[in-house]
Amino acid sequence: MTADLKALSAELLDWARRQDPGLQAELYLARSEERGVEMREGRLDNMQHGSAEGAGLRLLGDGRMGFASAGGISPEGIQDLYRKAREQLAHIKPDPCKDFPAPSPDAPDAALADSLWDEELFKTPLEAAVQRLADSGAAAVAGEPRLAGILRSGYGESRGEVVIANTRGVLSHERGSSASVGYSALAKDSGEVQVGSAYQSSCRGAALDFGRVAAQAAERTVRLLGGRKLSGAQRAVLFDPWAAGDILELVAGLLCADQVQRGKSLLAGCLGRKVGSDLATFRDDPRRHGGLGSCLHDDEGLPTSAKTMIESGVVKDYFYDTYTSRKDQRAGNASAGRGSYKGLPGPTHSNFYLEPGTMSRDQLVSDTADGLLVLDIMGMHMADPISGEFSVGVSGLAVSGGKLGAPVKKAMIAGSFKDLLAGIDAKADDLTFYGSLGSPTFRVGGMSVA
Repeated sequence: MTADLKALSAELLDWARRQDPGLQAELYLARSEERGVEMREGRLDNMQHGSAEGAGLRLLGDGRMGFASAGGISPEGIQDLYRKAREQLAHIKPDPCKDFPAPSPDAPDAALADSLWDEELFKTPLEAAVQRLADSGAAAVAGEPRLAGILRSGYGESRGEVVIANTRGVLSHERGSSASVGYSALAKDSGEVQVGSAYQSSCRGAALDFGRVAAQAAERTVRLLGGRKLSGAQRAVLFDPWAAGDILELVAGLLCADQVQRGKSLLAGCLGRKVGSDLATFRDDPRRHGGLGSCLHDDEGLPTSAKTMIESGVVKDYFYDTYTSRKDQRAGNASAGRGSYKGLPGPTHSNFYLEPGTMSRDQLVSDTADGLLVLDIMGMHMADPISGEFSVGVSGLAVSGGKLGAPVKKAMIAGSFKDLLAGIDAKADDLTFYGSLGSPTFRVGGMSVA
C-alpha cells in the first residue's frame, strides 16, 4: 500500500511537470479505514466498517494557487484535478506569500513511527468488543444503587496513510492508527438525574482499559449528585485535566498564526511579551511517542520537531505553515495541518500541553484553603478570542480547608483569559492527555465564582 501511493505521486508529478514547466504542483494522497461498535443501554445499537481514499492537488503559478480534490485515487482522477486547479489560476488574485515548501533536513525516527502504528488492529472480530463493553459497563455500575446503568458505550479503531509530494522535491509518507473506548452513565437520586462520561484513546488497542474507563464514567456521574451552588466570591479555582482540555484548545487556537494575522487572537502582537505567570509554560511535541497528535511530518510534508510556544508566561512562537511564515517573514515550524484531503493546509497544534509541576494533586488540594475543583466546563468555546473575556458554567467539588467537599453544580466562573494565564500559581504532576491535548491539575488564584 505504501509503495503504491509513493510511486503514484512520483509518476503524476512527472506528468504535471510535462504539462507546464512554469507551474508547481503538490499532491496529497490519503487512504483510511475505520470500524466501530455502539451500544445503547447495554444492547447493540450500531456496528460499522468502512474505508475511504482521496486526493487533493494544489497548483501554483505566479503567486496564484488553485486547489481541487475528489474521492478516489487514480491517475485519471488526479489528472482531472490538475485540469480543474489550472482553470482556477486565471481567476485568482496573485499573492507573493503563496508557495510550496522546499525539502528540509529530516531525522528519521523509527521508534516514533512504530509507536503510532498498531499491526494488531482490525484482526479481532468486533463482537469481542461488544462483550467487553457490556461486561465492563455492568461491573462499573454494580454495587452503586444510585447508578441506573450505562446509557451509551462504544469502541472504535482506525488506521490510514498519507503521502505528500511536490515538484520542489518534498516527499513524505505518514501512517497511523488509533483505538478508543467511551462510556456515558446515568445516575438517579431523590428525583435528581445526573449523566457523566469518560473516554480513552490510544494509538494502540492494547493500551485501552475498558474497565477503568467505565469506572471513571460511573464515578463522574455519582460524584456530582446533590450538587449545590456556591455563594459568589473570589476563590481559587483548580482545573482537573479532563476540564482543562477546553482551556488548552482555546490557548492552542490563539497561537495559530493565521488567527493572529487576521487580528482574531488576543495574543496578536504578543511575541516576546509576558502574558502569563512563571508557571504558564505550554509546549507542543509532534514527536511524542504514542501521541495521538504525533507525526514525523506536517501536512505539507516537512519534518516536525518539538517547540515551546509559551515559556514562563512569555509568548515564544506561533504555529506556522508555509504561507503564514512567509507572511510574517519568519522561519516556519512545520505546523501545517489539514482536516482531510478535501481541505487546504493551515497552522495547527500537534500534542499541545501545559508543562506539569512537581507536587501531587493531593498536595495541591491540601494547599488550597477556599476554592473549587472544576470537573466539567460548559461553553468555553464561546469565549471571545479577541478580548479574552469569558463567563462559563462549571461543575465540580468545593475545596475548604485543604479538603475536597460537597459537589457543586450550576456555578459560573468569569474573567479575562490573560488574567487566567497570569493567575496560574500551582500545578500538579499528573499530566494527562485526552486526545492531543494534555494538562496537569492546575490552580488559578482569585477567580470570580458565582
